[in-house]
Amino acid sequence: MRCFFSATCALCFYMGADALKNIKFNTRSGPRAPPPDALASAERVVAAPALGETEGLLRTFAQACDAAVADKRRVDEAVALFDYGATLTIDHGDRPSDWAGQGAVKRGLCRLLHAPEAAAWRWSGLAGHDASSAAGRLTATRADGAGDAKLEVAAAFNDVGIADLRVVALDAPSRAWLERAILGEKPGEEGGPAWETFDGRVRQKIWQHTGCFEEGNTFVKDTLELTTGRLVCIVDATVWGLYEDVLRTWAASVDLVLDPIVAPGDEDEKTMDNMLFILDELCRVDPLRRAEPALAIGGGVLTDTAGFACALWRRGVPWARLPTTLLGMVDASVGIKVAVNYHRKNGVGHFYSPCHTFVDAAFLPTLAKADVVSACGEIMKAALVHDASLFDLMEDHGKRLIERNFVDDPVADEVIKRSVDTMLECIGPDLWEEALLRPMDFGHSFSRTLETDERFKLRHGEAVAIDCVMNAMIANVQGHLSDDDAQRVLDLYLTLGLPCSIKGITADTYKRAARDITVHRDGILRAPLPGGIGGCVYTDAMPDADIEAAFAKLSAFIAEHPETEWNLEDWSFAAGDEAAA
Repeated sequence: MRCFFSATCALCFYMGADALKNIKFNTRSGPRAPPPDALASAERVVAAPALGETEGLLRTFAQACDAAVADKRRVDEAVALFDYGATLTIDHGDRPSDWAGQGAVKRGLCRLLHAPEAAAWRWSGLAGHDASSAAGRLTATRADGAGDAKLEVAAAFNDVGIADLRVVALDAPSRAWLERAILGEKPGEEGGPAWETFDGRVRQKIWQHTGCFEEGNTFVKDTLELTTGRLVCIVDATVWGLYEDVLRTWAASVDLVLDPIVAPGDEDEKTMDNMLFILDELCRVDPLRRAEPALAIGGGVLTDTAGFACALWRRGVPWARLPTTLLGMVDASVGIKVAVNYHRKNGVGHFYSPCHTFVDAAFLPTLAKADVVSACGEIMKAALVHDASLFDLMEDHGKRLIERNFVDDPVADEVIKRSVDTMLECIGPDLWEEALLRPMDFGHSFSRTLETDERFKLRHGEAVAIDCVMNAMIANVQGHLSDDDAQRVLDLYLTLGLPCSIKGITADTYKRAARDITVHRDGILRAPLPGGIGGCVYTDAMPDADIEAAFAKLSAFIAEHPETEWNLEDWSFAAGDEAAA
């Protein structure tokens, strides 16, 4: 048990041997943790083990938990008392939560010790059962004032340390409390996140919360569990220009020092150079590896690039994101893909989940109208292949929502919610994209080619919109979408001001794009198409004749409504109309 004893002695030196006599957890409302430089200078001394019996070992674990409650960074001292392959089981009902291996055990302990449902903890009745096990009572003072939650903690030891730790609720009210503490508020419940994803390691909570940066609002600070007095944020340069005073005033009002990394977030800045710049800035601000998650604030380009930099820095530092554009809210607020363009669209990247995403509509009033329209391309994607009611909402209200920038309108909130719901339902179960038949690939069969063609200078949502309408016409040609529904799609594009095409696109453009995307999809086209509005079918065949017939249908509509074909030489939404977030 040498590793266990070494960790025990280090803990004794840190806390003092007398502290082992009073096993009581500190409350979460205690003083702020020591500053990082003070921790860095603390010495570690390894002495001969003072405790060898199982009761003493469990007491040592309890004291390590006390230190971790006072300062979350100290949880590693508790984790070090476990065997490398140890298991932690928290039994709160029919389906216990299990963690295996030290890294997973750390996540489980953090979930328990820092549950906001607990105001304080205390131990009692610690006793060794035999030479390899010990148990005791762990009682939580409930934060809701409804008395105590009673838990039993049973530890089994091997010659390395704790081999198995089991936490069991002792009565029905305690089981209900423990389930909420471990599993958290269920998405959609009052006080909980609106949505949640889990990639096997990180449980991302997605919050729909307007006014995150209002003076005195501690929601972001509390949610990110910031205890060092500093917030490292990676901010879109345009957003910083508009909101620097707001962000600094908010930070001061909640006792935070803002350490900003200001980076460009335009469509053409999703580059390796921009990502390397952010890496250099992360080196400069040097966030604590676990206690200071970086918050990316900006549109999808910024959050993608910043997320990739966070995935690379120190082999991965925690991060969160707050999309400030409508497109970022409806498209980039669920997935865990981060990337930059290198040789091709998103040529270099990774899957790296943020711990939290904040959907805050407070940034929408300053959004350029072009960006609002662009986001509608992604909304149409979700509506056409997954949610017919979302299509109906855009038919009935879309024009008004665009005019209002999706601000101060309950229908706007519903459209954003339904769009995120669609993304969650379609990609949430497969965040790593192991399956290659994905409804949300709709709008992305041709758009990659259109976006990378420098003649067109399209925003992402504009390219997706053009892709969607062309694929809707192909679905019509192939018999998946009725003539009436195809006309509804075209009419809605006209109403919303979405592009059906851009000058320079030909049927050959789409033929080439279909060949290019087939390589990306492992040699099979797998193109999602609308199977009626709100339904999805897939095709592996997109013959040239079908593309030509679909392009002819689209061209006939454009001939009647020339404003649906954008021309950069004259005027285009793609050129933008004002500086905005």
